[in-house]
Amino acid sequence: MSTVVTRNMKWIAAAALVLAAALLVFNWSAPRLVGAQAAGDGMNSISVSGSGEAMGTPDMAYISLGVDYTDAVAGTAIEQANSRMRAIIEALKAAGVAEADIQTSSYNVFPQYNYDQNGNPTGPATFRVQNTLNVTVREIGRAGELIDVALGAGANTVNSLSYGFSDSKALESQARQQAVEDARARAQELADLFGVTLGEPIMIAETIGGNMPLPLAYNRMDIAQAGGVAPQITPGQMSVSVSISVSFAIAG
Repeated sequence: MSTVVTRNMKWIAAAALVLAAALLVFNWSAPRLVGAQAAGDGMNSISVSGSGEAMGTPDMAYISLGVDYTDAVAGTAIEQANSRMRAIIEALKAAGVAEADIQTSSYNVFPQYNYDQNGNPTGPATFRVQNTLNVTVREIGRAGELIDVALGAGANTVNSLSYGFSDSKALESQARQQAVEDARARAQELADLFGVTLGEPIMIAETIGGNMPLPLAYNRMDIAQAGGVAPQITPGQMSVSVSISVSFAIAG
């Protein structure tokens, strides 16, 4: 081995020893400090969740309805579905629904096949078109009437009905107050049980929820059997809920 190569190897070895020593010092000190902080944070706090709920009468409704049409020819199915949907939209607008409150939520075109018991096709495909609207009803008492208007104009699917509030801030505030009181009471009870003093909150997170949409059992067969009669709509009451997660410091 040459003198140059030997000298370079000595320098490399020396550098490696210095790097290893630096890493040893870092690993000896830094993790201990971070670990102590993490342990201290975990030991010096109480984490709880609280919930609150406020009930109110909704003043808005949201309807999902539309057209479901099948034909042996794709173009005919699309044309017929589009024609019916235009009639539905015009009828809703004529009944006083603003254009901004009528929104296409889905549009699907796909082939359908019929099979025998052995899984073999029994004939050519038919083509199915599904076109769905979301309709916002700002006068909740007219929800049933507007469903009837859409059915009369050619709608043959009513998928869901849900309710809401034009302004839910007051109910949210009421539910929030309940959630805070619930969380503080839970934390205080835990502090008393463990013989410690509850301190100030150090972390707060909030989640707001409410009632889920109400599904309607309406499809083409149901509507045909019912003679196109819309359901009687009774909104009743719905809730606004607030959940919070809080971590309180332990004062002593």
